[in-house]
Amino acid sequence: MEMRPNNTPNMMEIPPKLKEYIDNNRGSLPPITDPDEPLQIDSLGLIRMVAFLENDFGYRIEDEELIAENFATLRSLGELLATKTPTAAAAGVKAPAQEGIPTFLVKREK
Repeated sequence: MEMRPNNTPNMMEIPPKLKEYIDNNRGSLPPITDPDEPLQIDSLGLIRMVAFLENDFGYRIEDEELIAENFATLRSLGELLATKTPTAAAAGVKAPAQEGIPTFLVKREK
């Protein structure tokens, strides 16, 4: 039986959709092949990835978790996500855009 290097306690499997997102958003860098390889994501890329995690997977990343160490490698990202429970958004149910914000599109007749 072959042991995969990213199987450690407290480490979740990185979803293929997230791995694909990371590989596609690293500029000219090649795809990640080692879970301990630096992701080399800049600050704007980090904010975009957090938005992706929250919108597409339903993970809530707290402000105090927005530190470089949590997003340095696939392993560290997996360890962070292993502590999370996705919300309903992870099931493919997306919240309506701008919920609770009046649109004023309907004119009221008096």
